[in-house]
Amino acid sequence: MNQDITSDVQIFLKRNFIAVLATSYLDLPYASIIYYTIDEKLNFYFVTKANTDKYLNLKINRNVAVAVGGGNKHTSVQVRGHATILKDKRQRKRILEEIGSILKKNAVESWPVKHMRDLQARKKELDEEIVYKVIPQHLIFTNLDDHSLPSSVSNERHCIIPILKRDRISLSTACSQLIL
Repeated sequence: MNQDITSDVQIFLKRNFIAVLATSYLDLPYASIIYYTIDEKLNFYFVTKANTDKYLNLKINRNVAVAVGGGNKHTSVQVRGHATILKDKRQRKRILEEIGSILKKNAVESWPVKHMRDLQARKKELDEEIVYKVIPQHLIFTNLDDHSLPSSVSNERHCIIPILKRDRISLSTACSQLIL
């Protein structure tokens, strides 16, 4: 893995804080907007409440996809991975504070997860924020024209975490597809 490109991925993901999370229920896809933070290993963290669609879907199937990108630059990250609930209270508190700080820095005035009491959670145990960690199993970075990330500008997908085999496609084929 090229360390310069990985550094560009980390910079890109730290500049952003909104992603689309895809889950599924009975093979039906569900996508939702999340606020996230990452760690140095490119694990994603997000927060939800019990009884939300994403929470209920993840109880049954912890496989997810995450997409970050948009705006006027053709730059994106696409992830396939597994979501697990963070149990450690100190880690949970740190992630909640980190996402809260990111939202405040970006002038986000309302965090929906903080206002969901009356939407779905009537009992105290359902009102607690649930922090998920998404461990990427596959991560693709595309940077067609953001020259502030110089190591990664290219018309190729950068396989940061390559998938080994999928649908009989070899690693070299899956990671060398051009975006034209």
